[in-house]
Formats: sequence, structure tokens, C-alpha cells
Amino acid sequence: MLSVATLYACSSDSLITDEADLTEQTLELQRSSIEKAVTRPFKINAEGDFNLFPGDGVTCPAVVLNALGEGTATHLGLSTMLEEWCFNGEGNDLGTRTLTLTAANGDVLHGTHSYILWTSPTSFEEVLVFDGGTGRFENATGEFNESVVVIFDTEFGGTFTLSGKGTLTY
Repeated sequence: MLSVATLYACSSDSLITDEADLTEQTLELQRSSIEKAVTRPFKINAEGDFNLFPGDGVTCPAVVLNALGEGTATHLGLSTMLEEWCFNGEGNDLGTRTLTLTAANGDVLHGTHSYILWTSPTSFEEVLVFDGGTGRFENATGEFNESVVVIFDTEFGGTFTLSGKGTLTY
């Protein structure tokens, strides 16, 4: 009799209810972390290498830029950065540009570029917007302004240094 009662107690209906409760608890934790998000100052200094490649004509019509660097960023510490840019070759339209910052502990912060102003043939100012990530940066928002200096070592690549500041909410 005890075995039969145990089987009924472990029915699939109770598993479905338990799964629904767990889903609701997960959603509540996510809402709670968003509500507790704090806006903080953000600074970054980094340097690295960049390379230009011809686009494939389909996913990237004109020119691809990949920049890989490392530096120090507030709230990430020593971190690596990867910038990927697909220029579509049409006037002032910069195409698709993304930034990925990875902290020493593996947390990732994503961003996109929203504005660029060339101040000389080898330097520019730009605005980047944070749009999430992983770990503690899962729902991160914010933006920062950065100054970038590039030095072409060849026709298709070189080095860069950048510094920037803004805000980060997470």
C-alpha cells in the first residue's frame, strides 16, 4: 500500500507543477537582478592589433575589420576585447560593428558602435552602447565614448590604442 501511495505522489502532474514553480522562481530572480541593477562609472584602456580583409560580397559586402586586444576595464579588470566590423561600402553608413569584452573570470560584455567621428586620418572618436552579456553582465546596459589611434604597419593592418569612459548598468 505504501508503494502505491508513493507512486501516486511522484506522478507526472507533480513533476510538471515542480517544473513550473522552478521556471517562475528563475523568472523572479531575473526580474530581481534587473531591478537591483546599479549604474556605475566605466573606463577602459586597451591596445592590440587589427586586420582588414575583403568582404565576401554576401554577409559582408565591402571590408571586414577584426581587432583583437587586451587592456583594463572597470568592472572587468584585465580583459580581452574583440571588435568585428563589416563595412558595407556605402557612404557614411558604417555597417555592422560589434564589441566583445571578456573579463578574466569569463564574464562577457557585448556592445555595438553607434557613432564615429574621424578626427584625423589615424584617429577617431566613437560612442559604444552596451547591450548585455553573460554572467553578471547578462542584462547590462550603458554607453561609453572612446578615443582610438590606429597605426598602419601594412596596407591591411596595424596596431591600435584606445581609451574611453562612460557608464555601465548591471
